[in-house]
Amino acid sequence: MIASFGNYRLDTDNYLLLEDNKPVEVEPQVFAVLQTLIDNRHRVVTKQDLIDAIWNGRIMSDAAISSRIKSARQAIGDDGRAQRVIKTVHGVGFRFIAEVNVTASPGGNFRLAGPGAHATERVDDERPSILVLPFSQTGNSAPSILPQGLAHDIITGLSRLRWLKVISRSSAFKLSSSEEDLQRLLALTTVRYCLSGFVDTAGRQAHFSFELTDLQSGAIILADHIAMSRDQVNEVRTDITRRITSILEIQISEHEAQRAQLKSTENLDAWEAYHLATAHLYRFTAKDNEKATALFRHAVQLEPRFARAHAGLSAAEFQNAFNMYAGIDRNQAVQNAVQSAERSIELDRLDPLANFVMGRSHWLRGETEHSIAWLERALSLNPNYAHGYYAHGLASLMTSNERRGYDNAEHAVSLSPLDPFLYGFYGIKAFSYLADEDLENARVWAEKAALQPEAIVVMDMLAAAICEMNSDLLAARKWMERGKNRRADIDSDYFFEALPFGQGNIRSLITSSLMRLGL
Repeated sequence: MIASFGNYRLDTDNYLLLEDNKPVEVEPQVFAVLQTLIDNRHRVVTKQDLIDAIWNGRIMSDAAISSRIKSARQAIGDDGRAQRVIKTVHGVGFRFIAEVNVTASPGGNFRLAGPGAHATERVDDERPSILVLPFSQTGNSAPSILPQGLAHDIITGLSRLRWLKVISRSSAFKLSSSEEDLQRLLALTTVRYCLSGFVDTAGRQAHFSFELTDLQSGAIILADHIAMSRDQVNEVRTDITRRITSILEIQISEHEAQRAQLKSTENLDAWEAYHLATAHLYRFTAKDNEKATALFRHAVQLEPRFARAHAGLSAAEFQNAFNMYAGIDRNQAVQNAVQSAERSIELDRLDPLANFVMGRSHWLRGETEHSIAWLERALSLNPNYAHGYYAHGLASLMTSNERRGYDNAEHAVSLSPLDPFLYGFYGIKAFSYLADEDLENARVWAEKAALQPEAIVVMDMLAAAICEMNSDLLAARKWMERGKNRRADIDSDYFFEALPFGQGNIRSLITSSLMRLGL
């Protein structure tokens, strides 16, 4: 739906405010204020109406509401003195008094939310949010721009995550880490997470310490420390930023999933369902994947235009097809994975996850070479995307060109050393060494991959094959037996249906070895 007033247009389907057809940047809650006022322009909207519609009934201060009204007025060229568009009705609330022409968006069916509407109709309002404070500097070293520069880099890195709201640098850097400042921020926003820390570059070593806090509960979620030679700081600043960003992505998503577990499924909003589904997805079991699929579908039902939920559903259906879980119609799972990936891209082409699942969907149809461009796009959108490096490395190896994946594996491991896909990161190294016919190193990494807690049965088969190539039949049979205990019907066809390697050294060596092992 498009609401036009003066030289402004509010496009609710595409979540855009336009002035003379040029986008105007507004925060999600400010956009929601405009939506609610326009949708209810026939009457006065009370403060409680706004609280119910935008904050889902949570207790909010008058200052928080006034701040959003002021920002809404600024966004549309109005102010508290003129009140040409938004009029204050003292003691009652606010009313949208400008003349409005409402038309349907082409192909759109997103409903304007009014008071009493469920908050999940505006999924962007429900995203977890984070404040990154400028790092403090300790020790006797001379003042440096490094603490603020590091915080700025982290804000930039986190802003690439489409599921996380990041308080802007200009707002964050006006605050200190004092309790008074943080309480003032909490009164004005619903920000949940805060990253703070300090930098000490005195002496020969540089120390970076950071802490992630849940502002609403006061709990410390994560505390970590990085130390290095002072001379290395400028060289590895980008790597430090990537590491911190990746750690935060995993920790915040996991914390969101833990919070969601405290609710019954019917009470979850779309974002809570999404994060809880993701936690189940990365356990790589048939039962957990079934739960993940149901939760992603629940998120899509709550918010049909939620691109990330469609991408998550594609990932769950990919797992169904990739692992060929019992009772799953693989052809249907492939079709579902592709359709959900395409829908996610349609809704948000700039989401790294949408591009990631679009790339992987090509694997299921044996079109590995077509996945490369999508995965490269995912990495361009988010250079800190560990899963993107993993998928790109594996896809490169599976093509007939057999480009090595050493660098992709190193990037993925350095970004996310405790990742649930760690078995895959190590597997890329094993395949790369195998392509180079370095069987000794291939075995080391194949067995490391198979020993990871989340490793799938294909990793047992890989370890068995490479041990056999190294003439260690006892170890090969051990891995083969473990694989058969997990899934009795594994064979060479199962392996290459999951990992469709093109003709080349890797496929030839594994095929011959599995044949000798009776698979």
